[in-house]
Amino acid sequence: MGLSRQSLYNTFGGKEQLFHRVLDYYIETRMAPMLAGMEAEGADLRAIEVYFDALARGSTDPEEPRNGCLIVNTVVEQAQADCDAAERVTQFSTRIEKALLNALRGAQAAEQLKASIRLPEAAKFLATLVHGLMTISKVGTSRRQQLATARLALTALRAE
Repeated sequence: MGLSRQSLYNTFGGKEQLFHRVLDYYIETRMAPMLAGMEAEGADLRAIEVYFDALARGSTDPEEPRNGCLIVNTVVEQAQADCDAAERVTQFSTRIEKALLNALRGAQAAEQLKASIRLPEAAKFLATLVHGLMTISKVGTSRRQQLATARLALTALRAE
């Protein structure tokens, strides 16, 4: 584009502000669309399965470099030093958990879950799994491995 680094930073107000815009863009264009099915009314276990499939597909795409998820990289590398970035990541993590909780409520209503499942804890468990899968994707786990892990977690919740 022929722009110097300083010109780019000046356009966005500085290096940190540019990074925050990139992070916001990544969340809204790449990550948030995958949550839509779980956030929808009537979502259930199938929506969670579709989400895990999209997550695994996105992190193992041969056309994409294995740099890992920007969310995870931000947590690991920036969150201690950049409070605004940490807040954005925390808000998105909360959104993931709420989307999972919504789908779990639908699954419970459809009698897809064991009666003993406590939904808030199950949502937190699955959100932790999401972050774990996003983290291990950086070291080259296969789509098959990621989906097997997700299936195992959902089997633990599913009604028999």
